[in-house]
Amino acid sequence: MALDQELLAARRPRDVVDVAGRWIAEALGEHGFCWLVKSRIVQRQVGDVVQQVALQGSSYNRVGGLISVSTYVAVRDPVVRTWRLAHPHVVAEPADRDLVCGHLLGYASGRANGYLYGDAQDGDIDLTDPAQRVGHLQRFTAIMREGVLPWFAEASDPDSIVGSRAGDYTVDPVAVLEWLAFHGRIDLVHSYAERYRARHPGTEQRWADGTAAADEGRPCPLTGDSIRAMAWSATMLTTNPR
Repeated sequence: MALDQELLAARRPRDVVDVAGRWIAEALGEHGFCWLVKSRIVQRQVGDVVQQVALQGSSYNRVGGLISVSTYVAVRDPVVRTWRLAHPHVVAEPADRDLVCGHLLGYASGRANGYLYGDAQDGDIDLTDPAQRVGHLQRFTAIMREGVLPWFAEASDPDSIVGSRAGDYTVDPVAVLEWLAFHGRIDLVHSYAERYRARHPGTEQRWADGTAAADEGRPCPLTGDSIRAMAWSATMLTTNPR
């Protein structure tokens, strides 16, 4: 692979990350992935959704020193952005977004490492030593094939995302609720909201506060409290189905 030599020769962190992204995309080309250099994303289109792996270099990266990359997975649906803009009264702000689900890639990598669940650091790629870069990227693409491709499949299907690790660990569970409503699956909105409540015991009052805000016509509580936001969203989406 010609990119192996580029990996060996690259010195500036930004160049190393760019070559690594192209290496990953080429290694996974059979699965439809390509490298977007400006956004530093490896992605593919599957049906209506876009499946992405974002590469982010560490702020501590230096020429001749550490070169490390953290990775994030996301499923996006461009059409749901249009739906959100058309239904501002039931959608949490900001409405101008296409996110369905996303979190650190490491949390999706467990099956590739011989245990049920992955840790955040499992998605990090150490590219410091030029001689070890190819080996570390081979390990990463193995994780992609064995752990992350199944994650993408779960996170891209309304029926499976509700009970998935993707749905449990996403940074924005409200986005999942809205995507389910966009698909007309109010039954799954109920199921996902109840699963979320069950996974967060002791939050009954906060859930009640979010529900009350929706019932009283107040905006979604965007104070960093996902419990109140989930309660608001679940109430709005199930009482105003679209």
